Amino acid sequence: MTIVAAAAIVVAFVAAVLLAQPASRRTGLGIWHPAIAWLALEALFFGIGSTILALGASRTGPAWDVAASVAAFGAAVAVSNRLAARPINGREPAQEAQSGPVPDIRWPVVLVMVAAGIAALVPTLLSVGIPALASDVTGARTAIGGLEVQVARVAVPAALVASVVLTAAGGGRRPGRQRLLAWSGVVIAVVAEVALASRYLAAEVAAALVIGLALAHRPIAGRLLAAGLVVGAVLFAVVGVFRAYGEAAGDPLGFAVDRSVNRVLLIEPRTLDAIQTAIPSEVPYFGGLTWVRRLAPLLGRDDVPNLGYWIYPRLFPGQTTPGYAAPGILGEAWANFGPIGVVVPAALGVFAERLGALVAVRRRSAADVTAGALAILFLARTHAVGLIGLAVLIVLVVTWRILAAPIHGLGADVARTLRWQV
Repeated sequence: MTIVAAAAIVVAFVAAVLLAQPASRRTGLGIWHPAIAWLALEALFFGIGSTILALGASRTGPAWDVAASVAAFGAAVAVSNRLAARPINGREPAQEAQSGPVPDIRWPVVLVMVAAGIAALVPTLLSVGIPALASDVTGARTAIGGLEVQVARVAVPAALVASVVLTAAGGGRRPGRQRLLAWSGVVIAVVAEVALASRYLAAEVAAALVIGLALAHRPIAGRLLAAGLVVGAVLFAVVGVFRAYGEAAGDPLGFAVDRSVNRVLLIEPRTLDAIQTAIPSEVPYFGGLTWVRRLAPLLGRDDVPNLGYWIYPRLFPGQTTPGYAAPGILGEAWANFGPIGVVVPAALGVFAERLGALVAVRRRSAADVTAGALAILFLARTHAVGLIGLAVLIVLVVTWRILAAPIHGLGADVARTLRWQV
């Protein structure tokens, strides 16, 4: 059964990619289509690790759930695309304008949003200090992760993506100076996020830039992208060692490799396995109440926890410091509905296809390209971001788009997208 479960993962991912390809071709987004991006990160963070658990530890539960969820996602993308299987805007996507994005950004407003995001972090930083300089790096980093970081999580990369996309498109009085300022801002942001001992925030900035440039028809050259991946991998490992230096035991290199492999490939499948072990054998399914925990007592359940904090001690029973294990949407779906929770990734598949259609018709505006890049990124990140987290981020992205530039028919395009007319 272990081999069959591992094979099911491979079959599910191959089938899902094939099912999503018509949507990516129809929109002209290719590998940057939200569905393809989602499948890529699910394969990295869930697919490989679930296969390892199935073959190496005979833990097949995650493998079967991942396979079913991925297949449901792919099928939903295909069905949604079929409902709107006509050329975008009445013509083939290849005929969409290939020139640079329109420079429509309201920079004073964008900078105010960046300032607001940073200001929201100040009280926490004053309380715990800068994590990279604190005596307890992990504790300080854990304190920075609630709603207070979400505004900066959207506003900072959005400003950077908009500036880089516009400088890549050329124009302006001093393009060389503008390009230098834009990339200097990127470096400063990455350094600041490393100072926060955060790997995911720095990775999100880099990923948003790559997606944004691709949507703007200015993809990064393969060599530069490969070099960026190498640098990112090194930073990921270094920050991981820095956050738990006391555990390196004189072998920081070996510790960095082992910790990085576990954090990338195994942590999500192990979290899903822990959830499946506890639910429903110890605790009944929550029936959707983890998404409305504050209302659960009114509905007769007073045992609905914050899933990430609740499952963490089961993953690390010997660790005294409390922590958070992100269950992602797949973990949340199982905790709430068990095997029928595959309806959640299926709904996500419809959302991914519709998002791709909207992005495809809104690529001439720098603000739209930026918002589209962030929306694709956050959707793809649902291997770790939960349903409520995704909703909060999408609301912030929409708010940023409305404030950052004139709307220019955005409402009409959204309405057409929701009617499957694009």
